[in-house]
Amino acid sequence: MGRLSEHFDEREFLCRCGCGGGSGKIHPNLVMGLEMLRDLVKLPIVLACAYRCPAHNAAVGGVPNSYHVQGMAADIHVAGLTPQELAGQAARVPLFFQGGIGIYPQRGFVHVDVGHKRRWMG
Repeated sequence: MGRLSEHFDEREFLCRCGCGGGSGKIHPNLVMGLEMLRDLVKLPIVLACAYRCPAHNAAVGGVPNSYHVQGMAADIHVAGLTPQELAGQAARVPLFFQGGIGIYPQRGFVHVDVGHKRRWMG
């Protein structure tokens, strides 16, 4: 396991259930988009969740075809930014503007993905 980019390590993207899933499955555009976002906000981005194995995805109520299972999504937060502020900055990143951005204010994170374009408030 190693660095995927200047600011992100492969371990940060692994499934949180402890199975170790996700190694080698992270879409390069997700990492590139996160780097672009970090350059915009000038603050560290914390990945609350990135890759999910199918079993973990089902356990947390994710849809079967979730972009998390495909290594194309991350739930993120940045200290000092509200989810709405972070989502606004994510919309400035072309890879996320063309993909999905979901705001979860009650849980304090933003979902970003490099799938098809959609927006929502959770």
